[in-house]
Amino acid sequence: MKPLARKHLDEVQYARVLALLGVFAVHSTSTGVVESNPESFTFIIYNFFNIAGKIGTPVFIFLSSFVLFYTYYPRQLTFSLFQRFYKKRLLYILVPYVVFSAFYFLFRAYLGQNFETFPAMVKRFLIDLSAGNAQYHLYFVFVSVQFYLMFPIILYLFKRFEFIRKYAIPLGIIIQWTWVVLNSLYIQVPSKGSVSLSYFMFYFFGAFLGVYYEQVVAWIRNWRKIWPAIAAIVLGYVFMIYLYVTIYYDIRTGQWTGHNKWVEFAWSTHAFFAAAVIFIFVHYLETWNFPRIKKFMIEIGAVSFGMYLIHPFFLTSLRLNAPLSGEPLIFHSWQLLTLILTFFSSWLVVRLFYDFVPHSWIFFGNGNRVFNKPKKSKVKDKKEVNV
Repeated sequence: MKPLARKHLDEVQYARVLALLGVFAVHSTSTGVVESNPESFTFIIYNFFNIAGKIGTPVFIFLSSFVLFYTYYPRQLTFSLFQRFYKKRLLYILVPYVVFSAFYFLFRAYLGQNFETFPAMVKRFLIDLSAGNAQYHLYFVFVSVQFYLMFPIILYLFKRFEFIRKYAIPLGIIIQWTWVVLNSLYIQVPSKGSVSLSYFMFYFFGAFLGVYYEQVVAWIRNWRKIWPAIAAIVLGYVFMIYLYVTIYYDIRTGQWTGHNKWVEFAWSTHAFFAAAVIFIFVHYLETWNFPRIKKFMIEIGAVSFGMYLIHPFFLTSLRLNAPLSGEPLIFHSWQLLTLILTFFSSWLVVRLFYDFVPHSWIFFGNGNRVFNKPKKSKVKDKKEVNV
């Protein structure tokens, strides 16, 4: 049976860029947070971007879920459908994950001059690979793989039961918080962030929007009637940024006396509002006449997975070569320069790989060509949602 086609969404690429900027904000401000005086104004700035940017992983999971359900929900569930689904994930997600896990494992061993016997290194690498711990950012791919394994079952349940479709958002929140409480009281998994249950509210939120996309977009575009609701969502996001940033400021300055559950609540609710605001914003952006901005965002969105994978290498390399001066101006200027160089170096490497390196999917997954496009083909190009 031929799959049901749905409209290509540039909005997904715009949203990926915003999530990626959150990732870069967190990782590029970590040194500034550690090295700045907690009583200084610069510490407040670093702390703000370091905490407000912690939307990257949950928003990427939200977007991944949205695209999957937007693409696959209208289709008939067949063995061949899921066979193609897992083939794509194996080639374009798992293979790059293994390659970069090995790369960062060896890179860390080189930096620390920590060379063990070959069997010992292989054993340690396999342990890191199995838990997404080869580098601090690869847990996101590890979590995504867990969702891919569950996807056929969850998709079936969404198609089979209207109750699950209709109440996906509250169900996702209940599942996630049930896991949080049970893990805190009984299970006590130390790397909770590497367990998919920690992100179910974002996964089910994306699934809900993927299923009811046309109705939700019609609601968003009727802004004259629903602007109070949108304003409430934006105000909720602003308030949760303030709460989350303030909590972490108090933690980092030794003033926090609250319970850890407040930290969990602030993080998850802040990121949940961020996903909603981003989803609404990108659909308004698509209607605005900003062709250059949208073209830039489509390009960055198309290479966002590769940039996510490679950027810690540039970030670490630049920090190893930071100026030794203790002057605040030089220190803060280097932090900003590091962010800019990391961003554009990551983009350039991924773009050049896609355009000029054969089998670039091995390193960065599925990508498109810009500079080295093949000559005209008799077959017309088709735009598809990148899933």
